[in-house]
Amino acid sequence: METQRGDVLTVDGPAPGTEVTLMPTGTAVVHTGTVRSWTASASGLVVTSQVAMDRGTVEQLDGRRVWASARMERTGSLAVFQAVAQAHRADELALTGVVLLANEARRGAVRASTRVPAHLSGEGFQEEARTVDLSRTGVRLEGEHLPAEHEVIDVSLSLDEGVEVHARGEVLRIDEASGEAVVHFTDIDPADSAAVEQAVLSELARGGRR
Repeated sequence: METQRGDVLTVDGPAPGTEVTLMPTGTAVVHTGTVRSWTASASGLVVTSQVAMDRGTVEQLDGRRVWASARMERTGSLAVFQAVAQAHRADELALTGVVLLANEARRGAVRASTRVPAHLSGEGFQEEARTVDLSRTGVRLEGEHLPAEHEVIDVSLSLDEGVEVHARGEVLRIDEASGEAVVHFTDIDPADSAAVEQAVLSELARGGRR
């Protein structure tokens, strides 16, 4: 598979019947549909995809810029694209102007480098930290005093535009040399998870424009 951040996928793509999630840019609302087709030009520079959605969602997303996430057929990797959604049929959206934002071969969620404040708390533990990178499934943190490995902690993140999200997580590992901790979220509200996903995709989109 040939991929480059900022370009479309030139070989691989999601198979018909693959679940795809769409999130309008600027919102934290996730919609789920099914890929009906994925067509790329010979050069791979032009991609058009048809996605089956319910009628109400088609009307809601028509003409909007969206982030689309789906598993690729050949590699099984998770890819995230930015595209424009247009009503193709009453129950189908066409995605055009497709641009690849991220391609994660070994993870269940895309991540982005971030630097936002984090408040950590646990049994007899309160600490301020900052994120290093973030996804809807977990976070890498840096700080002077980090919790121990396998400790269960509560994490509060201050995202852009005053958005606060909260999650409970387990510390998977500590890197003493870099002063970083990797935390896997074990309990997070769906609305907070969507807000994290929006923040990650926004950061990836900004990175693609630099």
